[in-house]
Amino acid sequence: MSSYIFYGSKVEFQKKIPKHYRTLTDLVMELDVSKMLVQIEGQEHKENNVEKVKVENFVAGSQEYAGVREHVILNFANFLAKMDVKNIYLHNPPLQISEQIKRLYPDTIVEAQEYKTVTEETIKVIHENYNDIVIGQSRVKTQLLKALLPLTLNDREKPVVMLFYGSSGIGKTETANFISTCLEEKIFRKQFSMFQNNQFSTYLFGGAHYEKSFAKDLLDRESNVILLDEFDKAHPIFHSAFYQLFDEGIFEDQNYIVQLKKSVIICTSNYRDEDEIRRELGDAIFNRFDVVIGFNELSEEAKLKIAEMFILEIQLKYKEEKGIEMSEQYLNNLKRVVVKCRSAREIHHLVSDTFALYYIKQICDSDC
Repeated sequence: MSSYIFYGSKVEFQKKIPKHYRTLTDLVMELDVSKMLVQIEGQEHKENNVEKVKVENFVAGSQEYAGVREHVILNFANFLAKMDVKNIYLHNPPLQISEQIKRLYPDTIVEAQEYKTVTEETIKVIHENYNDIVIGQSRVKTQLLKALLPLTLNDREKPVVMLFYGSSGIGKTETANFISTCLEEKIFRKQFSMFQNNQFSTYLFGGAHYEKSFAKDLLDRESNVILLDEFDKAHPIFHSAFYQLFDEGIFEDQNYIVQLKKSVIICTSNYRDEDEIRRELGDAIFNRFDVVIGFNELSEEAKLKIAEMFILEIQLKYKEEKGIEMSEQYLNNLKRVVVKCRSAREIHHLVSDTFALYYIKQICDSDC
C-alpha cells in the first residue's frame, strides 16, 4: 500500500490524485452508516457485519473530515482496516489522522504546496504600477517595497507582517489585492469584524474537528498573501493566537499545524496614528509587525483621478450596452461633486448612481 498526504489548496490537490477513486464520504456511507456518520438524535441504527471492500484509490478531501463522527477521526487506522486499499491520498488531514497514517505507513509521502512569493520581478512590477492602481498613496509605495524586499532573500523563511492604518476606502485593501494580483494568486481574506463572539475563540484556537477553524482555512488557501481585514475589530484577548504566526509563520490549534513560508501577512485597521495603535493593541502585538504603514486621506487631485478612471470604465459600458453617452454638462457637474466624497468607495457609489439616474432619465423621457 502507498500513502500520500498533501497540504495545500483543493485546486492543487486535484492535480495530484488519479482520475478514478473512492472518497471518504462514499466509503463511510457504504461500510457502516450507523457507526461512521454523524447520527441524528432519536434515530435508531442496527449493527451490520461489514466485509472488506476493495479500493484501488482512496481519497479524503479536506472538507470531508467534518462530515464523519469523532470515532472515525480518532480510529482512522481501524477504519482503513475495514478495506483492502492500494493507494491512499489525504488532503489537509487533522493531526489525529496524519499521525496515525505516518505510524502505520512510515514511507508515507508528505508534500506541501509551493506558493508563489515576492521576487525581484515582483518588486519591479509593484514599483512601476502601484501609483496607477492605488491612487493618492505614492508615499506608501516606498514603505511597501522596503517591507517586501527581505522576501527576495534566499534565507528568509518567515512571513513579512504589515499593519495598514487609516480611514476606510483609501487604498488599504486595494493594496493587498494588488500584491496578490502581482503574484497571480487569489488572496486569502478574513473579515475580522464578523467575529465578535465566543465562536471566534473556537475558530482561532480550534474546537471539534467538524467545526470551522482558522488553521484549516489557512491550509486550504490558494495564496500566500494573507489579508486580515479590520484586524482592529478583533478583541485583544485573541491577539495571542497570532504571536507565533507573526514571529515564525506557524499557526496551530488542537487539530492542525500550518507553516507559512515567505508569506505576506497584511492586517488592516482604521486607526488614526501609531500612538492609537500602540494604546489599543498593546506592545506585545504591535512589536510583532515588521512595518506599520499609514494611508493618507485622499486629496482633491486623487479623488478626481479616481473618479475619471471609473467614469471612463462605466461610460464605456453604458455606451456599448445601452447606446447612451452622458452629456458633458452632467460629467462636469459630477466631477465637481466628487471632491466632497471621503473615499474611493463613496466615489464609486456616486459615479454609479449618477450614471444610473442619467440612464433612467433618458429612457423615461423617450417614452413620454
